[in-house]
Amino acid sequence: MYLKRNVNFVLLMLVITILVGTVAITTYFQSTYKDVSQDLATKKKQLEVVSSNFSTKISELNKTYSDLQLKQLDKEKLDQLYTDLTKEKEKVDTELSATKIKLTSTFSELQRKKDELSDANYKIILEEREIIELKSKVQNQDTTIRSINAQLDSLKKQICDLKTALGQAC
Repeated sequence: MYLKRNVNFVLLMLVITILVGTVAITTYFQSTYKDVSQDLATKKKQLEVVSSNFSTKISELNKTYSDLQLKQLDKEKLDQLYTDLTKEKEKVDTELSATKIKLTSTFSELQRKKDELSDANYKIILEEREIIELKSKVQNQDTTIRSINAQLDSLKKQICDLKTALGQAC
């Protein structure tokens, strides 16, 4: 009986020890679980903030990417326009050079024609003077011819008068 009591007592102590240990472990794990749950809730909130920030940054990044693509397209258009304008400028410069050469040639031709015109005008003036001199000579010759014709008529009349005086027919 003594042994039975001792065994019962040992068993009772063992059960109490197990119960106390279980209560202690349960309390410890409950406290630890509470801390872990609070840490988990805190981490969850932090994760939600980080996720929100991440979503915001992704939206900003997508907007920046869209802006970059738009700017790239604008740059390509501007590059094409610049290339087109450069080609057009080269074409216009070539045409301008050709026009300048043609203008210089035209000015030279104009000066040559002016010189020819001046020479022709001088020749015309000389010819007009010569015409005036010739007309004057023609008039002088006409006057001389008329005077000679008048003298001839007068001489014919005198001859006719003499023939008539001599009895001849005129």
